[in-house]
Amino acid sequence: MNVLTRLFIFGTIFVLVLATLNLYSGSFDVLRWAVFISGLALIYTIYRSGTIGWVIVFTAISIVFNPFYQFLNLEKNIWRGVDVFVIVTFSIFLYRYYGLYKKGVEFEKYVSSLFPHDIWVIVDRTKDSSKKLGRLVESDTNPDFTFRHITTGKIVAVECKFHSYFYKGKYGDSGTWWRKDQGKRYQAYGAGHKIPVFVAIGIGGNPKNPQRLFFCPLEKLNNVPYEFITETDLKQFERKRDVQFLSNSF
Repeated sequence: MNVLTRLFIFGTIFVLVLATLNLYSGSFDVLRWAVFISGLALIYTIYRSGTIGWVIVFTAISIVFNPFYQFLNLEKNIWRGVDVFVIVTFSIFLYRYYGLYKKGVEFEKYVSSLFPHDIWVIVDRTKDSSKKLGRLVESDTNPDFTFRHITTGKIVAVECKFHSYFYKGKYGDSGTWWRKDQGKRYQAYGAGHKIPVFVAIGIGGNPKNPQRLFFCPLEKLNNVPYEFITETDLKQFERKRDVQFLSNSF
């Protein structure tokens, strides 16, 4: 999500607050356009992450506030309640969206600290330019880090994933989700550069110092038949949280 889109959505929330407090004297059509455009922007933002629940919510909001045809003829007090719902929904989403992004950055810093600068060089790191530009930057789909060993020249790529807890699977087993489409992209990256790709998964605690750390070869995750990786499957790749990667680690 780029800066202009973010500011527009914050502006929409502000106007909705004014409308809720009976302090907005502008046109209802302008308000409908603002919510409609904000909803579409959020649909586009979240659709790429595959979170269908949020897509459904924002689609419903966009339909209700669409400026082309008014489906609902509601009393003013009811519209005020709808406005409050939209304010709360937009605010919760933005809080979670940027909260998760912050956790991701902190976990990436933690993972990079496991590759000492006197042993490993960071060859590349994804910059999330797509969010800033509002369009896809292909390099953002690469693994988060590419490290090169100073002495041996060994190169490895690492994708970082942090979760506050294990999720519950369909059959009651604990684990985490792994998107196959991402795995295929990382696999293509590794094959194209002829380097191994690993996935660092942090679970629990603080992203700066997770309770548990798993360092998984990409092919192991991609070979799991489902997109849900159980805790049992991950245990073989668990490592001590504070042990750095040295010359003989790969």
